[in-house]
Amino acid sequence: MKEFNSSKDFHKVGYTYAFFWWGLFTLYCLAHQIDRFLIYRTRRLRSQGKVMPEPFSILGCFSRFFYSFEHVIEIPFVTTWMPIKHIMGVTFFVIINVIWICLAPFHLAPNKTWANVLTIGLMDRRAAYVGMVNWSFVFILGSRNTVVTRMSGLSFEGLIPFHRWLARIGFIEYIPHFVWRIMHGYQKDYVAKDALFRDIEQGTGTIAMIGFLLLFVTSFEWIRRNYFEIFYYSHIVGIIIATIAACWHETGCFYYFIPAVLLWAFDRIWRTYQSWWSNYHRTKLLNVESFDNNKGAEQGQGITQVLFEYGRLQHYHPGQYVFVTLVNKTKKAFWNYANWHPMTISEVFQPSANTLDKTRKELNEKITTSSSNKKTNSDKQVQEKQIVNQESTGSSNSSTSDNIKNRRYRRQGDIPSASLHIKALGSYTYDLLQAGIEHDELDLKVDGPYGPRLEYQDYKTMGCFAAGIGITPALTLIKDCIERRAAGVDTVITDQVHLVWAIRTLEQKHWIESLNNCNVTFNSRPNIENCMNRIEEMTSDNKSVWVHTCGSDDFMRLIMNQAIKHHWNVHHETFEF
Repeated sequence: MKEFNSSKDFHKVGYTYAFFWWGLFTLYCLAHQIDRFLIYRTRRLRSQGKVMPEPFSILGCFSRFFYSFEHVIEIPFVTTWMPIKHIMGVTFFVIINVIWICLAPFHLAPNKTWANVLTIGLMDRRAAYVGMVNWSFVFILGSRNTVVTRMSGLSFEGLIPFHRWLARIGFIEYIPHFVWRIMHGYQKDYVAKDALFRDIEQGTGTIAMIGFLLLFVTSFEWIRRNYFEIFYYSHIVGIIIATIAACWHETGCFYYFIPAVLLWAFDRIWRTYQSWWSNYHRTKLLNVESFDNNKGAEQGQGITQVLFEYGRLQHYHPGQYVFVTLVNKTKKAFWNYANWHPMTISEVFQPSANTLDKTRKELNEKITTSSSNKKTNSDKQVQEKQIVNQESTGSSNSSTSDNIKNRRYRRQGDIPSASLHIKALGSYTYDLLQAGIEHDELDLKVDGPYGPRLEYQDYKTMGCFAAGIGITPALTLIKDCIERRAAGVDTVITDQVHLVWAIRTLEQKHWIESLNNCNVTFNSRPNIENCMNRIEEMTSDNKSVWVHTCGSDDFMRLIMNQAIKHHWNVHHETFEF
């Protein structure tokens, strides 16, 4: 390992590039924290009965400018889901990369010209240093508990797309260095082995690129979706190989990789402690039940319901999710403890069930009163929800938000509990379905909850569009809205809730019990444009509409684009990890 020379232009390219992006990120965090304070102040004054306009938002000014670029498109062979504004952001990022590779540190040494600088023997290393910094960002963007998520308000699932793009860009920036050094090594003595393993420096560089290549190849969307375990374990093995070999190959890697690796390691250690040893975060598996027979499971219709206790659910907010590992102890597949999957929580039961029942009783009284006194009590009214079955539209009584098959599990206790509804789509979830049918002994570990606190309460109308099992996050949002309004929480101004649910088969309707007073349409796709036009006609303030969607990429892309067309704020659930 050779001594690191910090005075070389290669290192100057790296640290000036890092300072540039960290400086922009710091400004973003300051703007976010100021916006948070202004929102908190407005809500507090509203709770005191004062009429307050929408607070000024620094980031909101930029959001309004880029709103027309929220439109989501599909890029063949790359991604099924990418907003135009992200394409613009990635393009700007690439331009900055090219500027730094070619021009940083932006001054010429004596007796040097740009022709001397822009030679392949120098440019390849400059590109490698910029790629090195990008990969340090990749570590941070792939962590769940960091200063990045705390200070910026950006959630883990919101950062993951940038984690992938920066990793790809960084890998591409390594390629010129790798190819040039292969050619340079071979041309020394024209020995094939020397192209990759001429000496320690050449050999460790080759091993590092093998590690990065393993990460790159196994991270394509098709592999992530169909062979998640291959993607997951290859990530762990590949990053260990690449990091160690890269630091051995070039001492400068320590300066960029190690701080990010330490943050990532702290995140892993902290999550391991929370999931395994902390009494406060300890998980207790209460029940596992599978629905549908083997034939239904093979067609993707099987559902596994998991009920568990978990202390951190006291901090849960609707729309958040958890990472879980469910290990079949009967088969002794203990290596699956390292295999974590994101799951949406379908419902949370806080310790006092009596309080929840009382709240629902008050809610029913309020709804009855509001039906007969609509004009005088419009500010306390929660209007009908629309439910679409097999691409249908209609309306439902508000009590459907509590209809997921959980009521028989209501219980007294000091620790909150929650349920997961897991659809059998891949090998992991299918094996879980079979374990529930055969009543195998399972062990559960939970990490989370993660995800943003969805600020639907600042909008007068909430529209939820779900497909299939995507109904679960929608119901948690509706349930939370109803209970908070019934409890008289003044900061929740939402007085209309619309629910549209599309399912493939009638059997899926039974995932929800007591689904009464809803309009059902068969054999037709939901006309999303008509649904949103109806919401626009019913709402009292067309500028105060918040939309949530969860389903397939094609379904969510349609919802997103229609909501943007109406100039509504929209949030989508994503699990492209």
